[in-house]
Amino acid sequence: MKGSILLSTGLVLFMATHGLRAQRAYAGITPTTVTNATGTITQFNYDDNGQVEGFLIGSNVLLEFGPVCGGAGTLGAVGNSVMYSGAAFTSSSGFQSVEISSFTNNTTKASYAAPTSAAVAYGPTSGTIKQVNYAADGSIDGFLFTPSGTSSIFVSTGAHASSTLKPLLTVGTTVSVTGKTTARMGACSSTGELEVVDATSLTIGGQTIVIAGGAGFAGFGDRGGPRH
Repeated sequence: MKGSILLSTGLVLFMATHGLRAQRAYAGITPTTVTNATGTITQFNYDDNGQVEGFLIGSNVLLEFGPVCGGAGTLGAVGNSVMYSGAAFTSSSGFQSVEISSFTNNTTKASYAAPTSAAVAYGPTSGTIKQVNYAADGSIDGFLFTPSGTSSIFVSTGAHASSTLKPLLTVGTTVSVTGKTTARMGACSSTGELEVVDATSLTIGGQTIVIAGGAGFAGFGDRGGPRH
């Protein structure tokens, strides 16, 4: 019987690591917006792994960055004049931590813009399965998908959908994909990197498989049989 199946991929909590420290330290403090502020880097600030995660401006302003290709240390050096914008958390002592949205080094001309995470609807779009993708435990967590006239796209299904999808996802099979694309938080683009779609539903051979919450930001749901 042709119908639809609801799959739950589990709960995936995705949070950008930059800013978590500031939000914990200044819990209950409403941030203010800083726009095109200027200052001079007086020292590097390091994370628990000894990597540069930000800069101190003057004696009481800490700039915190999201992912930076090569690390935040590539954006500046002590003594450089910089301009920055972002959300500022200020403690009762006057120390301020700024989650950077944009940054320009006026000395070296290096720049940074925080990645966005706004989801954009995708599909339904039909194409062919080029290959399946595996998680470390051997379960299927996605596939390469080739819509007509376009380059390959990676469709993320989440590993928890594997048992239902495994017999359906075969190379050469036509599938219609519906989901969302979201800007990735990776710092560096790499050779062979593909556009990613977090699948919310797939239609294969007239059967629709609904992935509850989508693969990338999944919610809870029951693994069930056909839904009518």
